[in-house]
Amino acid sequence: MRRSSTNIRIGLLVSAVLLLEILCQAGAISPLQLTAPSRMATTLAGLMGEAGFWQQTTKTIRNIFIAIILATVLGFLIGLLLYRLPRLRRAMEPVIASYYALPFFVLYPLAIVVVGMNDFSIILMGFAYALVAMITNTLSGLDRIPPVLAKTGRSFRMGRLETAVKIQLPAAAPYIFTGIKLVLGYGMAGVIGSEFILSNSGLGFSIAFAYDGFESEKMYGLLLFVILLVTILLTGVHIFERRSQFTAGSAWTVSTAKKITIEGGALSKTFDACIVLVALLAIWQFLHYLVGSEALTSPRETLARAEIMFATARFWGHAEETLRALGVALVIAIVGGALIGMILGLNRRAGEIFAPMFVALQATPKVTLYPVMLLFFGLGFAAKVAFGAIHGIIPMTLITYNAVRSINPALLRTAKSMRMGPLQTFPLIYVPATIPELVTATRLSFSITFLGVMIGEMFASVRGLGHLIMGGIEVNDVSMMIAITALIGVFAVSINGFLLVLDNRLHRR
Repeated sequence: MRRSSTNIRIGLLVSAVLLLEILCQAGAISPLQLTAPSRMATTLAGLMGEAGFWQQTTKTIRNIFIAIILATVLGFLIGLLLYRLPRLRRAMEPVIASYYALPFFVLYPLAIVVVGMNDFSIILMGFAYALVAMITNTLSGLDRIPPVLAKTGRSFRMGRLETAVKIQLPAAAPYIFTGIKLVLGYGMAGVIGSEFILSNSGLGFSIAFAYDGFESEKMYGLLLFVILLVTILLTGVHIFERRSQFTAGSAWTVSTAKKITIEGGALSKTFDACIVLVALLAIWQFLHYLVGSEALTSPRETLARAEIMFATARFWGHAEETLRALGVALVIAIVGGALIGMILGLNRRAGEIFAPMFVALQATPKVTLYPVMLLFFGLGFAAKVAFGAIHGIIPMTLITYNAVRSINPALLRTAKSMRMGPLQTFPLIYVPATIPELVTATRLSFSITFLGVMIGEMFASVRGLGHLIMGGIEVNDVSMMIAITALIGVFAVSINGFLLVLDNRLHRR
C-alpha cells in the first residue's frame, strides 16, 4: 500500500504541474503572477550552467549544513539536560514554547558584533532558529520512553552516559528524527531568510535581488531549486530513518508527566520562574556590556524606549493591526489545520498520500515565498494574514494527523463492539481522545503563526509591529527593535504559559 500511495502522490504532483502549465500557457494565470513550470525549469537549467550560481548555492548549502549539525547536536544535549532536571524544564517551558514567536532577524546586529559580518553570523542565525525544534522533540521522545527500559538499564548497572547512548537515544529515535526534519526546515529558513534580508550573497540574496529587479522567471527558477533541495534532503533523512529500524516507546509516560506538571506548589513555581527571568536579564545585560548599545540595548534602555512608545497613539495603532491580523490567521490555521489533520487521520490512504507533502512544505523556507504572496494578495492585510496562516496551518495539520493515527485501538474496538456509527464515534471517541494533542498543536501553532504574521508585516505591509521592526532595521534603530521584540516575547510567553498549563492538565488526565 505504501508503494501505491507513493505512486499516487507522484501522479498528483505531476498532474498539478501539468495543470499549472496549461493554465499559464493559456493565459488564465498572468505571467506577472506565476511563471509556467516549463519556464521555471528552463531558467533553472540556464542558471545551473553559470559559475556564479554554484558559488552562491555552495555557500548557502555549506552554511545550512553547519547550522543544522550544530543545532542537532546541541539541541539533543540540552534536551537531555532539561529531561534530567525537571524543575528547570518546568520553569523554562513557557520561554521555549514562545521561542518561535520572536523575530530573530533583529538580533543580526548582535551576531555581527560577536562573530563579524561573515558566514558565521548567517550560520548563527540558522542555528538559533533551529535549536529549539530539536530540544522540544528530544524532550517529547524521552518523555515517551517506557519506564521498564530505565529499570532494565539500572539492573545492568549502566551509567548515565551508557544509558543515554544504549537506551534513551534508540528509544527516542523516532521523535529525534522528527526533530532533525524540523531542524532541517528551520535551519534552511534561518540561513536563507538571513541572506534574503541582511546579506549581500547566497541563495536567499539571489532570490531577493531577482525580485527587486523584476526578474520573475529567475526568481521562480531559484525558488524551484530551493524546493528541490528541500525534497532531496528530506528524502535522505527519511531513507536513513527507515534503515535505522528504531521503534518508538509507548505513549506518554504518566510518571514523567506528573513529575513535570505536579511537582511543587504555586510558590515554588513562581520562584523558579523568577530565577529564570533574573538569569535571562543577567545574560541580556552581560551581552550588552560586551557589544554595546549599537548592537543590543540594555534592559533599562529597552524599558525606557518601551515607555516612550506606550505613550504614542501611533504604536497602539500598529499593535492593534498586528493583533487583528494574528487573530484572523490563528482562526484559519487552527480550524483549517485541525480539519485537514482529522480528514487525513481518518482516511489512511489520504494520510499516506498527503502527509509527506505537508512535511515537505513545513521544511520549505517560507520567507522566500513572500514575493509570491505579494503577487497574489497585494501589499496589505490579506498578505500578512496569509503569511501567518501558511506558517501555522502545517504544524497544526501534522500534529492533529498524528494524534488521530495514534488513538488507542482499544477505544475503537470498544466503539465497534457497541455498534457505534461514524457520527457517534467521532464526537464520543475521536474528539475527546485528541483534545490534549489539539491543545498542544494550538500552542505550537500560536507561536509559528505569530512569527509568520510578523514576517508578513516586515515585507508585505505598511502597518503593524513587524513594519516598525523593519523600519528600525533600515535606520539601525536598535532600541526600538529590541523594545518591540521584548514586548512580543512577554505577550507570547504569557499566552503560551496559559496554554501550557492547560496542555499539561489535559495530558495528565
